Amino acid sequence: MTATTTAPAWRSATRVPYAAPLPAVDRLQATAGDDGGWTVVARVAVDPRDPNLAGHFPGQPIYPGVFVVETLCQAMTQAVPGPPRLRTVTSIRFLAALLGGDEMELTLDVRPTTPAPSDPAAPTTPSDPAAPTTPSDPAAPATSAPAGWQVRGVARRTDGTVTAQLRAVFDAGADA
Repeated sequence: MTATTTAPAWRSATRVPYAAPLPAVDRLQATAGDDGGWTVVARVAVDPRDPNLAGHFPGQPIYPGVFVVETLCQAMTQAVPGPPRLRTVTSIRFLAALLGGDEMELTLDVRPTTPAPSDPAAPTTPSDPAAPTTPSDPAAPATSAPAGWQVRGVARRTDGTVTAQLRAVFDAGADA
């Protein structure tokens, strides 16, 4: 992606209907790159009084790892056209706890993928823009809509501590 001279404005995140009652994104920035990719930054405050954290752990609420994945999914749903659907989490490392009172900032590098000629459902990184074709018509030109998205993410607390690193693959939604 190309560097921009001005930072995108923060906007209040909308609630994702299927995720109720867990709002996993409070604020969101999304910047489209010239190459079809996106930079997405999502923030969520860890509220120690949140009933979803009541048993994880009593007296020391910790933002569960599955909530980090939910933050990823809600951020992608709100930022990237489609809406994209999580296909797989290929890697995730939890490096430090997010405790009640912390704020997590999840920064995502989102890259478009194209289907491999042998498997139209499997996302791969494009190596030659002229190469992607569909198995039903090998001479068909590549379309501008991505087959999905490869995502690399880093979650940090406000003190800069890296709390998680992840990689995931999303299928493009019907509107992509």
